[in-house]
Amino acid sequence: MLRRLRRAGLGAVLSGAALVAITHSGVSLPVQISGATAAPRGSDVSLEGRDPGGREDTAPVAARVSDPTEAERFVGDASLRDLVDLERATLEDGRYVIATDSGKQLVLTLDPDVQRAAEAALARAKAPRGAIVVTAVDGRILALAGHRGGDRGAAPALGRDLDVALSVWAPAASVFKVVTATALIAAGVKPDTKVCYHGGVRSVEASNLIDDRKRDQRCGTLTDGVSRSQNAIIAKLSHRHLKPRALKKMARAFGFGRAPELALPVEPSRAQIPSGSLDFARVAAGFWHTELSPLGGAVVANTVAAGGVQVTPYIVERVVDGDQSLAIEPVPARRVMAKRVARAVSQMMTATTETGTAYRGFHDHKRRSFLPTVAVAGKTGTLVRANPSFLEYSWFVGFAPSDKPEYSISVLLGNPPRWHLKAHTAARMVLQALF
Repeated sequence: MLRRLRRAGLGAVLSGAALVAITHSGVSLPVQISGATAAPRGSDVSLEGRDPGGREDTAPVAARVSDPTEAERFVGDASLRDLVDLERATLEDGRYVIATDSGKQLVLTLDPDVQRAAEAALARAKAPRGAIVVTAVDGRILALAGHRGGDRGAAPALGRDLDVALSVWAPAASVFKVVTATALIAAGVKPDTKVCYHGGVRSVEASNLIDDRKRDQRCGTLTDGVSRSQNAIIAKLSHRHLKPRALKKMARAFGFGRAPELALPVEPSRAQIPSGSLDFARVAAGFWHTELSPLGGAVVANTVAAGGVQVTPYIVERVVDGDQSLAIEPVPARRVMAKRVARAVSQMMTATTETGTAYRGFHDHKRRSFLPTVAVAGKTGTLVRANPSFLEYSWFVGFAPSDKPEYSISVLLGNPPRWHLKAHTAARMVLQALF
């Protein structure tokens, strides 16, 4: 994107009190010097006024821009991907800052308290490989932690093993049920739509897709399929109500197949949607052909948290050059589902922590909530790889509070047979620190 803009010869004027317009993909983006900009046309949803971190911004601001990609050009000819080296970040007045060779400073969105909480949870997990990503609902990346190899109990360091958080190294597993459930709701299926089923605990077979009066001794709703990760329910409902094209379109809307434009190298998550009925049902239930990065998991959760709007995550909040400062005010990229659909999916995900597969991570042995005043929406995922060595992928993606989301979180742990934490417990530990 930056290269295309440079070839077009576009530039930003950052002096005086003029009003200039930067053109981005045919859309005029007004930039107000010493003031705030209005959102460009086409952004049908606004997240203005949200500051989940509760941080008051007192730094002098010379300009604000509503598009992170355009704002990044303020740094000059160098690409931000060459400049954002988190191992060079230092704490200054409670903010992570990277000093560039040209004398400019990149003020990062990372919150030191949230970052420490994520790193502490990873250290407690002692997984050979793991990552935690926390974002504000407006797209600011508040924590980005990764750990791989070495001393499994050692605390991760900022910038170290960052690719574990940004690359695709695990199947999406049952996290993909969020995509499938969204497609089902959009197709007219209700959260309380009920089907009777058998099996579906560790596999989906052809018999799971058709009604069988003798074998279908249990019945459950779509909400049960999501919150309890019941594969047969999701498979049967998908077989009845979805076409491969609809699920493929929804996966694309959630970010599968493309990497978000970020000032860090991000690997795109992947999804292959087959046309055969059994293979299709298995993919819909999260068994295979879908892979997700920890950052991609945060995007999936945040899309639901933001009411069906996909917000581009970003990590550079401000570029400072002497007494000039360009602050980024991101605009929701695009609406990918109706608000009513997002609301229904959010309610099903909330059941995951209240009665479903994440219940133990969010409640003690006396059934008391670790977060009694905060409702959490989430989705777990578990898949075991036996060869060439054993590794259990443990996922949790979600957001809180579920009724008025402030934070989205994605946790992925690659656990050995003797594990210390599941992903939902690590996520709860981070959310406890936040709230």
